[in-house]
Amino acid sequence: MNGLKYARPGHGFVPNFNLTQKTDVNGQKEHQLFTYIKSECPTAANRFRQPILYEPIYTSDVLWNFEKFLIGRDGRPVYRYASTIDPRTSQMLDADIAAEIKKTIHGHSLDHGKTDIVVG
Repeated sequence: MNGLKYARPGHGFVPNFNLTQKTDVNGQKEHQLFTYIKSECPTAANRFRQPILYEPIYTSDVLWNFEKFLIGRDGRPVYRYASTIDPRTSQMLDADIAAEIKKTIHGHSLDHGKTDIVVG
Protein backbone atom coordinates (compact mmCIF):
# COMPACT_ATOMS: atom_id res chain seq x y z
CA MET A 1 0.00 0.00 0.00
CA ASN A 2 2.88 2.38 0.71
CA GLY A 3 4.00 1.96 -2.90
CA LEU A 4 0.66 3.34 -4.04
CA LYS A 5 0.41 6.00 -1.38
CA TYR A 6 3.89 7.46 -1.69
CA ALA A 7 5.43 6.29 -5.00
CA ARG A 8 2.93 5.65 -7.79
CA PRO A 9 0.53 7.32 -8.17
CA GLY A 10 1.62 8.96 -4.90
CA HIS A 11 0.28 12.16 -3.38
CA GLY A 12 -1.36 10.21 -0.53
CA PHE A 13 -3.44 8.03 -2.88
CA VAL A 14 -5.34 5.28 -1.06
CA PRO A 15 -7.72 3.16 -3.20
CA ASN A 16 -11.32 2.83 -2.06
CA PHE A 17 -11.58 -0.72 -3.44
CA ASN A 18 -9.96 -4.11 -2.79
CA LEU A 19 -6.76 -4.64 -4.73
CA THR A 20 -6.79 -8.41 -4.31
CA GLN A 21 -9.23 -11.19 -3.61
CA LYS A 22 -9.23 -14.98 -3.56
CA THR A 23 -10.04 -16.41 -6.98
CA ASP A 24 -10.76 -20.00 -7.99
CA VAL A 25 -8.55 -21.07 -10.88
CA ASN A 26 -10.11 -24.54 -11.34
CA GLY A 27 -13.41 -26.26 -10.74
CA GLN A 28 -17.05 -25.18 -10.85
CA LYS A 29 -16.34 -21.68 -9.49
CA GLU A 30 -13.37 -21.10 -11.80
CA HIS A 31 -12.92 -17.43 -12.71
CA GLN A 32 -13.51 -16.63 -16.41
CA LEU A 33 -10.02 -15.13 -16.72
CA PHE A 34 -8.44 -18.48 -15.88
CA THR A 35 -10.83 -20.35 -18.17
CA TYR A 36 -9.61 -18.12 -20.99
CA ILE A 37 -5.86 -18.14 -20.32
CA LYS A 38 -5.81 -21.90 -19.75
CA SER A 39 -7.60 -22.41 -23.07
CA GLU A 40 -4.89 -20.41 -24.85
CA CYS A 41 -1.80 -22.07 -23.33
CA PRO A 42 -1.02 -25.78 -23.12
CA THR A 43 -0.53 -27.25 -19.68
CA ALA A 44 2.88 -26.68 -18.09
CA ALA A 45 3.15 -30.09 -16.43
CA ASN A 46 1.81 -33.57 -17.04
CA ARG A 47 1.00 -34.80 -13.52
CA PHE A 48 -1.70 -33.93 -11.01
CA ARG A 49 -0.83 -33.71 -7.34
CA GLN A 50 -3.04 -35.67 -4.99
CA PRO A 51 -5.54 -35.17 -3.47
CA ILE A 52 -7.61 -33.06 -5.87
CA LEU A 53 -10.22 -31.18 -3.87
CA TYR A 54 -12.39 -29.75 -6.64
CA GLU A 55 -14.53 -30.83 -9.59
CA PRO A 56 -14.68 -30.98 -12.54
CA ILE A 57 -11.05 -31.84 -13.31
CA TYR A 58 -9.51 -30.98 -16.69
CA THR A 59 -6.07 -31.62 -18.17
CA SER A 60 -5.66 -27.86 -18.66
CA ASP A 61 -6.11 -27.11 -14.94
CA VAL A 62 -3.59 -25.07 -13.00
CA LEU A 63 -1.77 -27.90 -11.28
CA TRP A 64 -0.07 -26.18 -8.37
CA ASN A 65 0.46 -22.82 -6.70
CA PHE A 66 2.82 -20.43 -8.42
CA GLU A 67 2.10 -21.62 -11.95
CA LYS A 68 2.74 -18.58 -14.12
CA PHE A 69 1.32 -17.10 -17.32
CA LEU A 70 3.06 -14.52 -19.50
CA ILE A 71 0.48 -12.17 -20.98
CA GLY A 72 1.39 -10.22 -24.12
CA ARG A 73 0.85 -6.54 -24.69
CA ASP A 74 -2.40 -7.30 -26.49
CA GLY A 75 -3.79 -9.11 -23.44
CA ARG A 76 -3.42 -12.59 -24.91
CA PRO A 77 -1.60 -15.36 -23.06
CA VAL A 78 1.75 -16.09 -24.67
CA TYR A 79 3.37 -18.75 -22.46
CA ARG A 80 2.57 -20.86 -19.43
CA TYR A 81 5.21 -21.94 -16.91
CA ALA A 82 5.20 -24.69 -14.30
CA SER A 83 5.35 -23.79 -10.62
CA THR A 84 8.93 -25.10 -10.57
CA ILE A 85 10.12 -22.19 -12.75
CA ASP A 86 11.70 -19.57 -10.47
CA PRO A 87 11.22 -16.11 -12.02
CA ARG A 88 14.24 -14.82 -10.10
CA THR A 89 16.63 -17.20 -11.84
CA SER A 90 14.97 -18.56 -14.99
CA GLN A 91 16.88 -17.64 -18.15
CA MET A 92 14.04 -19.06 -20.25
CA LEU A 93 11.49 -16.78 -18.60
CA ASP A 94 13.84 -13.80 -18.92
CA ALA A 95 14.30 -14.52 -22.63
CA ASP A 96 10.55 -14.86 -23.20
CA ILE A 97 9.85 -11.56 -21.41
CA ALA A 98 12.65 -9.83 -23.35
CA ALA A 99 11.19 -11.13 -26.63
CA GLU A 100 7.75 -9.78 -25.74
CA ILE A 101 9.23 -6.39 -24.79
CA LYS A 102 11.13 -6.33 -28.08
CA LYS A 103 7.88 -7.00 -29.98
CA THR A 104 6.26 -4.13 -28.10
CA ILE A 105 9.12 -1.73 -28.81
CA HIS A 106 9.10 -2.61 -32.50
CA GLY A 107 5.30 -2.47 -32.70
CA HIS A 108 4.78 -6.08 -33.73
CA SER A 109 1.45 -7.65 -33.02
CA LEU A 110 1.08 -11.07 -31.44
CA ASP A 111 -1.69 -12.09 -33.80
CA HIS A 112 -1.27 -15.90 -33.65
CA GLY A 113 -4.25 -16.17 -36.03
CA LYS A 114 -6.73 -15.76 -33.19
CA THR A 115 -9.87 -13.69 -33.32
CA ASP A 116 -10.04 -10.29 -31.66
CA ILE A 117 -11.10 -10.37 -28.04
CA VAL A 118 -13.42 -7.78 -26.60
CA VAL A 119 -13.56 -7.39 -22.84
CA GLY A 120 -16.57 -5.46 -21.64
